[in-house]
Amino acid sequence: MRHKFVSIVEFSHVIELLDRHASPAIVDAALKAINIDRNFQSVASGFVPYAAEAALLETVARAIGDRHLGARVGRDFDYRQYGAYAEFVLSAPNLAEALDRGRRALILTHPGLEISITETEQHLVIGRVSEGFSVLGHRHLDEGTLPIICYVARHFHGQDWRPDWVELPHDVKRDRDELEAIFGAKIRTGVAPAIAIPRTDLLKGNPDIHSASASLAFEDLKELMGVEPMKAMEDAVMALLNISPATGSATAADIAKLLGVEAWTLRRALRQDGTSFRALRNRFISRKACLLLADTNLPVEKIGEQLGYREPKSFRRAFKSWTGVSPTDFRKSANEQRTSGKT
Repeated sequence: MRHKFVSIVEFSHVIELLDRHASPAIVDAALKAINIDRNFQSVASGFVPYAAEAALLETVARAIGDRHLGARVGRDFDYRQYGAYAEFVLSAPNLAEALDRGRRALILTHPGLEISITETEQHLVIGRVSEGFSVLGHRHLDEGTLPIICYVARHFHGQDWRPDWVELPHDVKRDRDELEAIFGAKIRTGVAPAIAIPRTDLLKGNPDIHSASASLAFEDLKELMGVEPMKAMEDAVMALLNISPATGSATAADIAKLLGVEAWTLRRALRQDGTSFRALRNRFISRKACLLLADTNLPVEKIGEQLGYREPKSFRRAFKSWTGVSPTDFRKSANEQRTSGKT
């Protein structure tokens, strides 16, 4: 699938960091502008479009007048927020293996994104492919990438380590001094956001090689992280419905906006997957309704409202068409099963 995503874990942490740089009211307004509900942070795993994270950073940056907010957020980013992915990378025996692990497992945290690697006689220049990225705010993510890669190198070399230089795919003449102070290195123009690591630094051993996570294998990651790599547009739509503030009334245009594409492009991609937006939304609402009926004491009318149904009769009729039973009968059955399971 060509679209690019970031993990909910990363997106949630970015929001936490934005709350430090701007007022929560500004961040909330930016989230509303991209049609994402802050309450999505209760979702344990999943993905958010790269375009949505870029737009969030751009909107907040404009509100507070910070041209390089992405770089500052990247500098403050706690790599260990990635959980099992971070443990897998940081438990490698040396820096070279850590960078390779990050590249191999990237699909579990950033589906659709790729690592760029350029080798010279004395350096490995490693970063993230950004060619063709034209979404609003992508420069913030380009600049935010560099400190995060540096975090991995510093795990092996200590906090005083600096790359020999960093590369950015956009002009920084106006703010070069400011950015070089943030990155701690000179800036060159390149084809991708990247850092230059001396080859002699790559074999630096892991100071925590005897940690409990040192034996963590790639095959264990998917289960530990609780994620499934997205393979089709259908997977992306279901993930986005999970974080939309208007689940039941979300339109194809709403979801397309999050993806950074036109609604007709989304519909065409779903047709190629053999489905439609309406079918996916109904499937999602059905699952959500079942969970709310089984796990909460919310009145049926309130559940219908949450899922976009203004009339209780419409919700009851739709639910029965999905499940074959009424919401009341479904809840009664779920309660009986729960009670019998305790005895």
